[in-house]
Amino acid sequence: MKYLSDEDVAKLLEPKKVVEVVEQAYKLYSLRQVVMPVRTRIQARDREGDILLMPCYLPAMNIFSLKLVTAYPKNTARGLPTINALVVVLDAETGVAKLVAEARALTGLRTAAASAVSIKHLARRGFSKVGVVGCGYQAGWQVRVVGGVYPGVEFTAFDIDGGRMKSFVDSMRSEGFTVKPARSAEELVKTSDVVITVTTSRTPVVLDEWVREGVHISAIGGYTPEMVEIDPKLTAKSKLVVDSREAVMEEAGDILEPIRLGLMTSAKIHAEIGEVVAGLRAGREDDREITIFKSVGLAVQDAAVSKALLDYLTTM
Repeated sequence: MKYLSDEDVAKLLEPKKVVEVVEQAYKLYSLRQVVMPVRTRIQARDREGDILLMPCYLPAMNIFSLKLVTAYPKNTARGLPTINALVVVLDAETGVAKLVAEARALTGLRTAAASAVSIKHLARRGFSKVGVVGCGYQAGWQVRVVGGVYPGVEFTAFDIDGGRMKSFVDSMRSEGFTVKPARSAEELVKTSDVVITVTTSRTPVVLDEWVREGVHISAIGGYTPEMVEIDPKLTAKSKLVVDSREAVMEEAGDILEPIRLGLMTSAKIHAEIGEVVAGLRAGREDDREITIFKSVGLAVQDAAVSKALLDYLTTM
């Protein structure tokens, strides 16, 4: 059995390969070729943390994976990462453990790959300006993966913590990406072709009146019913694509809040992204559409990326 650190995972996985396998994973999920319960969320209320269990059996890739993720926002004050994760991977034919890996980098890569897949199918052709709202750990992977798949794009970043925003911009520039800070979320949204939200906000960070025709939004930060990154009015009027209908109806405040307000019903969901990849539903159909991809993160992404890691290891 192999063990990989986050540093190992980051070195082994190429962004383009991760995007490829995540796109395939979405397709298999929407074609119902995956066994994947909705993840279990255990609230450690006395510690103000969340513990998430994410199992997936992926027959097409002969793999079973279980990811354990913890989200402890107060870790920032302790000098610790707010998100920590570990994935255990089994050979589905024998049940033998093949891999244990730290999964912060894996989660960062596969979540950013989700944005890249949504951009491929839902953004306007020729887009050039990408705005990232939120400058934490995940934001770095969004820049690395989207920038790696779409070289030449210009990034703008905003965070309510000015010091964190400056550090993020400096770090991304040191890696060779074109990133500039925004004075406000409003300025960022108004000047971007694609907006990626990477926050855990409980109040919208993207307002309806800021968004121009033709913009694509990838909302990947919120993962609980209480978290709402996108103005419910905007969600209700946009073309709405999700990673999983079942999962967003359980977990996504960005879907549940406009429904609660009576602005839309679940029928407003146009498609799962896997249905778009499979050609079962249309993606972007004209340059004026405002499109939103809402993702809460799926275990099938972790399974597919874990398979890519195993394949790479067998060739070494």
